[in-house]
Formats: sequence, structure tokens, C-alpha cells
Amino acid sequence: MFQFKPWASLKSCLPVLIFIAFFALILVSCENPEGFGGTGSISGTITEYFYNDDYSSQIYQQPAVDEEVFILFGDDNALGDRVNTGLNGEFRFDYLYPGNYQIYYRSKDSTQLPDDGWSELLSVDLDNGEDRDLGELTKVSTLDYDEGSAVIKGVVKKIKYNKNSYWPNLVVEYVDFAHEQEVYISRGTNDFIDDRVRTQYDGYFEFSHLIPGSYLVFLYSDDVTRQTEHVVLKYEVNITELDQVVDLGLITIENF
Repeated sequence: MFQFKPWASLKSCLPVLIFIAFFALILVSCENPEGFGGTGSISGTITEYFYNDDYSSQIYQQPAVDEEVFILFGDDNALGDRVNTGLNGEFRFDYLYPGNYQIYYRSKDSTQLPDDGWSELLSVDLDNGEDRDLGELTKVSTLDYDEGSAVIKGVVKKIKYNKNSYWPNLVVEYVDFAHEQEVYISRGTNDFIDDRVRTQYDGYFEFSHLIPGSYLVFLYSDDVTRQTEHVVLKYEVNITELDQVVDLGLITIENF
């Protein structure tokens, strides 16, 4: 009479079960998650574009040197790694497994208010052993008007009249360089003062570290006709080059 022996049956199947489990373990181990240990890479080059503070004018561009670039692995929001760009703005992440990666770096965004200072570069699907070159990438930065290298300068001379004399018979007491004379500057069409300097002992003044753009330089002189208290001397300046020096020359003011 046949007797069913379950333990004997299981014993005879045990080698097959061990093989199946071992094969499944190999399959799982071959499906590595995103991260380091593979043979793929992601690289690119970042160029930094500098604009004025309202993005109305591009000032200049250059490779983004020593810029931090970040990588995230798959759906993990934790930082995977970071590298710094080289002298030509280049970066590279090596030894990556196939999978999805996120690349981030700092950049302004004129369309985003408020600007959080971050820009997602790209979501990258990397194949096994693939070397993915993202090409030239853009970083946007803004400059204040006084973060450049251009200069507007000049010299102010003062004619001092006797306060008891009247137009048109004015009596000159002396002519000399204006010391501690206030000179003002405004950007573009601004209706407010961006900066103020005072002339030195020799009448010299200078607005330095300016970026390209339009400026209005002005100062006040007494109205020698006495119809008003002051008249405004205005000088419109358009800076078009990074290191441009604009000399307004000799400016004469009149005082009682």
C-alpha cells in the first residue's frame, strides 16, 4: 500500500527550492538602486549670465567657476553628492548606476516671485554605462548698480560771489575748487537718489564700481538771478562697457 510521505517529498524538492531562492537573490542584487558603484556618468558645463537687478539688460557672461552642483538619487530627497565646477564651468558625476537622477545648482529666476535662489537643472534617466553630457547650462545672476567696474568722475569749481551783489552786476569774491560739494547719482529713470559723494579738496569726485547702464549725475548751484533758491546741473551718462571711465571734466557751480 502506497504511503504519502510529505517530508520525503519536501526533501526531494529542497535542492530546487534552494536554486530558485538563490536565482531570485541574484536578480535582486543585480537591480542596484541609483547611486555610486556603476559605470555611468553625468556631466555638463555651466555659463553664468549677469543681469541688472530688473533683468532689463544683460551685463556680461562668463564660465561659472567653483559653482556647487548637487545630485539626488532617484526619489530620495536627501543630498546624494556635490561637486564644484572647474575653470571652464565644467562638472561631472562618475561611477553612477543606471536610473533616474536630479541635478540642482543655484540660479536666479526672473519669473519666480519670491525668488528662492534654486533652479532644477534636469531630471536625467541614465542607462547602464551611459556617459550623459548635458551640454551648456545657464546660471542667472543679478548685479546691483555698484557691483561693476566702470567709473564716472569729474572736478567741481566754485565761483563765490559777494552776497550783497545782484544779477547782472555780480561781484566775484574768489574762484576755487569746490571742497565738500555734494554730487548725486541716479540710475536710469529713477526719481530717487542712488548714491551721493562729496568732492575732495581739489574738487575731484568719483562714482566707482558701476555696471553698464544709463545714469544721471547732478549737483546744485545757487540761482544767481535769485528767482529761485537753486538750479540743478544735470549730466546724462550712458555706460556701455564694463571698464569704461567717463570724465565729465570741469563743472562750475556758483554760490553767494
